[in-house]
Amino acid sequence: MAYNRVQFQQKLDRWRSYMEDFCLPSWDALPDMELYMDQVISLVNRYLNLIPQDDTNPVITASAVNNYVRLRMMPAPERKRYSRHHMACVIMICVLKQSLTLAEIQRILPPEMTEENIHQTYNDFIGKMATTTELFIGQVAEIASQVLTPENDHGCESLVLHSAVSSVLYKLLTAKLSALQTLPNATEEI
Repeated sequence: MAYNRVQFQQKLDRWRSYMEDFCLPSWDALPDMELYMDQVISLVNRYLNLIPQDDTNPVITASAVNNYVRLRMMPAPERKRYSRHHMACVIMICVLKQSLTLAEIQRILPPEMTEENIHQTYNDFIGKMATTTELFIGQVAEIASQVLTPENDHGCESLVLHSAVSSVLYKLLTAKLSALQTLPNATEEI
């Protein structure tokens, strides 16, 4: 596939600018009042606007939230109302499901669904998201500066391929590391 290098670079610059400004809401910035399902969905879609979505492919749906509750990935709502700790769970699950299976996410999220555990995990999650995003932006900029040169006719393709291979390797690493919790002699498996 042929890319227009100038348009590719402009898109990459817009992405970098967006990612430099993006951050997930802190625990205290999440609503501290009880919300109904449609409010949860609306807020999560707004918070996670970095994930490609449209009317036919939203980030989250009511049936997905119900499924997460059924799978015990998050606590059940109280009287059909969702609180801050529910919002935190949905945000983490929606971000992680971009590259992980629900089974892998279940191994990462705390099995004890107390508000304190969710609070602690969410704070750690948004901290990791912020520092990793900053590191990632730098890595992409470094690679782009090496391959997106006027003399490299395949620089755009090279960057796309690098991104694809990196995502595969990070997914494999995550699967191996999260599986360590369930394997009897886990140290011998990696």
